[in-house]
Amino acid sequence: MSIAAWRGGSLTLPLFQNIILTESIVLVPGFLIALFSGAEVEEIFRFKKIKPGTVVMVILLVFCIEPLVSLVNAITLLFSDNVAMEIAEQYFSENSTFLYVALVLAIIGPLAEELAFRGIIYAGLRKSGRFLAAILLQAFLFGLMHLNFNQMGYAFVLGVVFGILNEVTNSLWPGLIGHFMINFSSVAGTFAIKEYMPEALAQDYSKAELIGSLGIYAMLAVIFTGAAGFLLAKIAEHEPGGKFRLYRIFRVTVLKAVTPSGNIVTVRKPPVITVPVVIGVVIALAEMTLMMINGFR
Repeated sequence: MSIAAWRGGSLTLPLFQNIILTESIVLVPGFLIALFSGAEVEEIFRFKKIKPGTVVMVILLVFCIEPLVSLVNAITLLFSDNVAMEIAEQYFSENSTFLYVALVLAIIGPLAEELAFRGIIYAGLRKSGRFLAAILLQAFLFGLMHLNFNQMGYAFVLGVVFGILNEVTNSLWPGLIGHFMINFSSVAGTFAIKEYMPEALAQDYSKAELIGSLGIYAMLAVIFTGAAGFLLAKIAEHEPGGKFRLYRIFRVTVLKAVTPSGNIVTVRKPPVITVPVVIGVVIALAEMTLMMINGFR
């Protein structure tokens, strides 16, 4: 569909239909795979309750990773457009209300994407016992899903953070909370700029200005990412079994089994990287590269 639009077609849809279509493309195949895999629903969609204190720390942690997200965003803006801002601005230009855009982009989007990436995809990848590799791969695929280098960069960072929180708490709730916060802040920021500082939307920052801001972003990112790491450790202590699951992320789990003859053997686990994954990644990167080159012409 993106290639058809790139070659001159028209796929313009209103906000609600657009988000339902794009999220369905991601989520429906995942549901079908989960259905036919025979996996338990609770194993895939782990909506385990988390403690109120954990909720507070997750909110603080998301605030603390914002400088890192801003740093990565600034780096990608050196060679790509601010796609997230353009999308939100486009939706507001449809005369949609703030609450309507926030509902669609900050609730429907995060819910579908967390179910798909930290739910279905990560549930399958973590069976490999390589938890860190599984977290990194689902985050990479989450970034690729956006099909542009700008959003891919910081979406990968967020995917890693949400994946680690998912594993440590054994729940989808932290990712949902964090994803909602990120999307809502983006929508709210765009709305505020459009309403009160419309001239800022037309302002085009030069590469020199972006490069000059990287030092400040980097300094803030180091400080606040360190604080986020401290909060992650506290979350692991606060949730039952969290410290073990955090430790396990950085270890390869080996399963042993006893054969009928009494021998102990290592159970072979499914790989993290597969041929379909490689094919999908190549196709996505090729499309993103072509669209970027086409945008420069």
